[in-house]
Amino acid sequence: MAELELGQYCGVAGCRQLDFLPFVCDGCSGVFCLQHRSRDAHGCSEVNIKNNSVKPDQHRSYPCSYKDCNRKELLPVLCPYCEKHFCLRHRHQSDHECEKLDTPKPRMAATQQLVKQITGKYSGIYILQFLQKTIF
Repeated sequence: MAELELGQYCGVAGCRQLDFLPFVCDGCSGVFCLQHRSRDAHGCSEVNIKNNSVKPDQHRSYPCSYKDCNRKELLPVLCPYCEKHFCLRHRHQSDHECEKLDTPKPRMAATQQLVKQITGKYSGIYILQFLQKTIF
């Protein structure tokens, strides 16, 4: 039976283990198994070379634009309406008093009132029973 050409062999001379998810060293670009993946384990020739692509202090933070909020986020949380940055607490239009927030229309207010009446009248199991009767 022919061997399938899957995986790669470990680059350590004494090991040569076939690994289906091999590790590539970012120092010497060699291919290694789980046991020899660290630079120390495979005797990497590039051990003392510093990786300049990783700069731990180089990150950006996005301060919240809401008044008197000092929170910052590591990822941008941008309001699609006013296009300002906010923290997770103030990300919704109603939470940051968005200048582009539509005022609720009278019909919408009436619908909200009706929903409150219905949920006040029925709770928990009664809502489920009501829905089952209306759906089935």
